[in-house]
Amino acid sequence: MLTLGQLNENKVVTIHVQGKLTKTDYERVLPDIEIMMNEHGVLKFYIKLEDFSGFDMDALWEDIKFDYKQQKQYGKIAIVGQKQWEEWGVKLSDLFFKSEVKFFYEEQAEQAWQWIN
Repeated sequence: MLTLGQLNENKVVTIHVQGKLTKTDYERVLPDIEIMMNEHGVLKFYIKLEDFSGFDMDALWEDIKFDYKQQKQYGKIAIVGQKQWEEWGVKLSDLFFKSEVKFFYEEQAEQAWQWIN
């Protein structure tokens, strides 16, 4: 499940991710993110992973399409997680992003928040 937070004064959007992401999760959240991008320009993202178990294939495809379409509107991205494979996934995705993407472990959440703001 994806839960979208409010945009703060530093153009940071908080997103909570739980469990396995589905296409329905993306269909529910991506239009709101696109509206924010159209209204405010480049946004930064603070993404908190909780019990994250990956994507189904349709969700992954939605993510890739949206990221490609909106790539110029991504600022820095901080991802806070719990598992080493999540960190590896972030490092791999960093190869495809023009934005700076950085992984932080849960105990570094405050550091991640400061970095993104």
